Amino acid sequence: MRTVAIEDAIAALPQHWEDVVTRLGTAKSEDLRGAIAAIGGPDHMAAVARIADLMVEGLPPEHPVRRALLEGELFAPATLDWPAVTGALRGLAEGLLVSGQHPGEQIIRNVASRLLRAPALTEDEVRQRGADPADPGLIRLDRPDGGGAQWPAFQFAPGSGPWSVVREVNYLLDAAAYPLGAADWWLSRNGWLDDQPSLLIGQVPDDRLIHAARAIRSEV
Repeated sequence: MRTVAIEDAIAALPQHWEDVVTRLGTAKSEDLRGAIAAIGGPDHMAAVARIADLMVEGLPPEHPVRRALLEGELFAPATLDWPAVTGALRGLAEGLLVSGQHPGEQIIRNVASRLLRAPALTEDEVRQRGADPADPGLIRLDRPDGGGAQWPAFQFAPGSGPWSVVREVNYLLDAAAYPLGAADWWLSRNGWLDDQPSLLIGQVPDDRLIHAARAIRSEV
């Protein structure tokens, strides 16, 4: 049997979201929402374990999510793009509270739309700041409407080039391969930091931001 991290199994949850919340019922779905909110924070391990418990308790043995969870080991190394999965799960959980279940594809589009609305620089503006638009240490978001690419403005010091801590964290988050996941990490509240990381750049020691980014890449 292939050993996988429980996080890798949880990555299947967005794909089966509607079926899962229907099977869990209202009370357990609320519990699931609370556990998802705690992912990436100080209680990350407990949150992941609680999500696994809910899947095992509420899903039949043949369900693909439960099968995946039962094949995993809680302390196996995580290998997935955890920021992207976290963003998708957060969007699904918020959708559950607002207006019931939504197709996973629509949730991902909504997350992308939110991130694209954040202040951003054009390719020319990035060059004017003395930076290389192709720098893998910078988040580049492509617009689905054919409007080209944009680089979230928080990555740059006022009137200057990229923050060094942003580039370091982006490498940790593999922003070149997973730009939406990295952008969501920066632009959403973080449980370790108790705030939105992009708002803390230059306000807290760089090590705090780096530690928070490493936390979601560490073994649980």
